[in-house]
Amino acid sequence: MKMKTGARRLTLLTATVLAGVFCDGSGHAASQSRGNHAAATGGSQGKAHGRGSMAITHPRTSVNAQDAEAISVRVSRQALNGGGGMMRREIAPHSVQTVTKQYIEMQSPASTALDMIKNLPSVTVSTVDSSGILGGKINSRSLTDSDMGILLNGVPVATAYYLNQNVDTENVNMISVTPGSSAIDLPVTSAAAGIMDSQTMTPSHKFGGLMDFSYGTNNLSREFIRVESGDIGNSGIRTFASFSHTHSRNWNGPGTNERRHLDFGAAKDFEDGSSVNLFVSWNHQFTMEPLKPTAKQFYNKKDGLGTYNYSSSYDPSNPSKYGMLNGNMWDQVFVTLPVHLHLPEKFSFDFKPYYVYNGGYTYNGSLFNGSGRNATIGQGGSGIAGSVPTASYYSVYRPHAGTVAKLNYDPVSWDHMELGYWFDYQDNQVNNMYSVLQSNGRQYFPYNSSKGVYVNGERYMPYQGDAGWKIHSLFFQNTAKLLNDRLTLNGGIKVAMINRWTVNGASSTPRTEQNQVVPLPQVGISYRIDQHNMIYVNAEGDFRMPDPGSLGQVYDAQTGGYVGNPYNPKPQYSIKEELGWRFDNDYFMTDLELFNYSITNRLLSTSVYVNNQAISSTINAGNQTARGVDFMISAHPWHHFSPYVSVEYLNATMDSNILTTGMLNGQTVSDLLPTKGKKAVQSPHVHASAGLTYDDGHFFANGSVSYVSSQYATFMNDEKIPGYITDNLSLGYRFNSFGRFKAPKFQLNFSNLGGDFVRTGVYSLVSNAKAAKGIYGSTISSSGTPTYYLYPRFSVTGNISVGF
Repeated sequence: MKMKTGARRLTLLTATVLAGVFCDGSGHAASQSRGNHAAATGGSQGKAHGRGSMAITHPRTSVNAQDAEAISVRVSRQALNGGGGMMRREIAPHSVQTVTKQYIEMQSPASTALDMIKNLPSVTVSTVDSSGILGGKINSRSLTDSDMGILLNGVPVATAYYLNQNVDTENVNMISVTPGSSAIDLPVTSAAAGIMDSQTMTPSHKFGGLMDFSYGTNNLSREFIRVESGDIGNSGIRTFASFSHTHSRNWNGPGTNERRHLDFGAAKDFEDGSSVNLFVSWNHQFTMEPLKPTAKQFYNKKDGLGTYNYSSSYDPSNPSKYGMLNGNMWDQVFVTLPVHLHLPEKFSFDFKPYYVYNGGYTYNGSLFNGSGRNATIGQGGSGIAGSVPTASYYSVYRPHAGTVAKLNYDPVSWDHMELGYWFDYQDNQVNNMYSVLQSNGRQYFPYNSSKGVYVNGERYMPYQGDAGWKIHSLFFQNTAKLLNDRLTLNGGIKVAMINRWTVNGASSTPRTEQNQVVPLPQVGISYRIDQHNMIYVNAEGDFRMPDPGSLGQVYDAQTGGYVGNPYNPKPQYSIKEELGWRFDNDYFMTDLELFNYSITNRLLSTSVYVNNQAISSTINAGNQTARGVDFMISAHPWHHFSPYVSVEYLNATMDSNILTTGMLNGQTVSDLLPTKGKKAVQSPHVHASAGLTYDDGHFFANGSVSYVSSQYATFMNDEKIPGYITDNLSLGYRFNSFGRFKAPKFQLNFSNLGGDFVRTGVYSLVSNAKAAKGIYGSTISSSGTPTYYLYPRFSVTGNISVGF
C-alpha cells in the first residue's frame, strides 16, 4: 500500500527532525548536559538558557525514499565536530573551547584531561610523565590553574596537579575550557583563568561494557574494565561501574608509580522531565616524583655532565637524595548527586550536593639532630644523640563539601530566570612528623609510634596546621532570547561571603581568620547575524582569595620559631572582557576572539625570604594586564580528512614594582624591585597548534604538533625558557564486531617523536635570579633559582580494547 504524497512528505520531515533532535554527530543519542551545559538541538539554533557551553546543530542528513514505503535516514558522523573532535560548534556568548569523545577515544587511555586539552589555543600544559599517574600544570593567558575552576560534572575537584585522580579517560565524554568566563551557577569564585570542566558518560539503557589493556614505554601497564547494567527491571534506573589499574616506572630518575581507580554512575529519568544522576569515584595511588631541575642542572644533564636527580642507592649520611624516600601516598573520594525537578507553573529546581575527600601523606629523607633536645625513638625509648637518618612526613586530611541549589523560572517562552544559593566548605589539616629509618633506608609505617621521633615525651611535630574556608553565596541570573532567538542577552550577579582561617598549633598566635564579601557581576550578549555567522561580547568580574595558610605565621628555620608573615597577601581581583566572532557551515568552522584582562594584586607562589631564610609563600605581584587574540579553525571530514589549526597571541605585562628588601649602606631596608613594564611570568607570546585526523570508520590516525614561544621564569625577566615544540601521533584500526564482541580496536599512541629534552614550564618562580638594583638604590640579592618541568622523552603506548 503506497502512502499519499502529503503523508509521505510529512513522514520524511518528521524523520529528519527526529534525527536532528535525538542524534549527535556520531549517530549516538545526544547526551543531556549537566548544569548549564545545554544539549544540542535540531534546527539552525536551539533554545538554551544559561551561560554554559552550548552547541549548534546543523546535522548534515539525507532522507531517501527508496520506494513508497521504505525510508532510509543517514546522519553524518560528528556533525558538530571539526578537526576530528579537536573543536566543537558553540553558541555561548563567551569563549568555549571543547574536545569531544571522537578525539578522546583516539588518544591513549592512560592520558589525562591535561593531555587532551594541550592543543587548545588558550592553554599551555606541562606534564611530568606519559603514564597519566603524575600530575602537571596549566597556564592560561598569563594565569595558572590556581586561577582556574577545575571541575568534574560541574563540581570543583583538586588542582591540575591531581587531575588524574578524578575519572578514567574511558568514562569522559568531553572536556570544555572557558578561558575567560565561568557560568554564574558554578560553585567557584577563583576563575580568572576560566573553567575546565570534564563531563562523564551517562549509563546506557542496554547491558554492555568495555575492556582494554595498555602496555608501553617505561614498563607502563594498564588494565581497564567497565560494565553497564542497562535498565534494571522496570525501575528506570541504569548504572555503570569501572575499575582500572596502572603501573609505570619513572622515565626520569628512580622509582615506580602505581594507581588504582574506581568509577560508578547511576541515573534515572522521569516522565515529567525530572532526573537524578549519581557519580562516585575512588582513587588510590603511590607515586615517586622526580626532582625538578634548575637551568644549570638541566643543561648539565642534557650535555651528559651528570645528573641532578635522586639516587637509586641509599646513603645514611644523605637520606634526602635517596629516591625511595621521596614519595606520596594519596587517596581521593569524589561524590556528586545532581537532581533536577520539574515543578508546576513554569518552575523547575536543581540541587547539586558534592563531597570530595583528599588524604594521605608526602615524605622525604632527612637528618634529625637530637643533640641537646631530649629526643627519643618512641615515647620513653632509646635516646637520640647526634644526627640520625629519618623520614619527614606531611600527613594531610582535606575534606571538601558543598551544594548548589537553584530555582528556575520561565515567565515567557523567551525569558529564563535563575535564583540560587551555593555553600562550600573545605578544611586542610596538615601535620609534620618524623620517624627513624631501617638500616637499609626503608621506612616504617609513619603512624607507628614506637618508631616515631619524640622530644620531651611528645611526638615531634614542628608544624601542625589547619586552614580552610566557608563560602555562602547568593546568585541571580536572567537570560532573554529576542528577535526569533537571534539575540541573546544574559546578565547576573553572584555575591560571595567568605570566611577563611588558619590554625597553627605550634605557633604563639595559633588562629587567624578573615571575612570578606565579594560581588561578582557578569554580562554576555550574542547575536546570530545569519545561519553561519555569530558575534558575542562578554564581561565579568572575578575574585581569588589567597591560600588561607598565608594568613598565619611562618616557620623560621634559623631560630626554630614562628614569625609574622611580612608577605601576607591581599585578595586578587580581575576584570575580563571578550569580543568574539564565530563562523560555521557544512565545510569548516572558525572562532576568533579578542580578550583583555586587568588584574589587581596578582597572586603568585614563589620563594621569599624571612630572616634570611627562603620559604615558599603566596605573594602579591602587583597589578597585571593581559591582552591578546585566540583563533581556531577546523574542517568537517573531507574524504575522511579533518584538519585543525589554533593560534594564540598574548601580550601580558606587569604594571607594578614588587615590594622586597635590599642592602643599603650596610643595612637592610625596604625597597621595590623594578618590575613595572616587565613581561609577565609564564606568558609566552605565541602558542600555535596544528592537527590532522583521518578516520574512515576502520582505520584512524591523528597527529598534532604545538609550538610555545619563550616565557620568563622570574619577575625581573632575567631567566627564561626558550621556545619549544611538542608532538603526538595516534594510529589505530577498528575491526568489525563479531558475536558478543563489539568493535574490537587496536591503537598505538606516540609522544615526543623526536625524543627532545626540553623544559615546558616553570615549577617554581623567583623574583630575580640575579642581583638587581632597587628603585630606592639598595642592592637586592638573588632570590634563588627557578626550577622547571621537563617534557618526557619519546614514549609509545599500545592499546587493545573491545566492547561487549
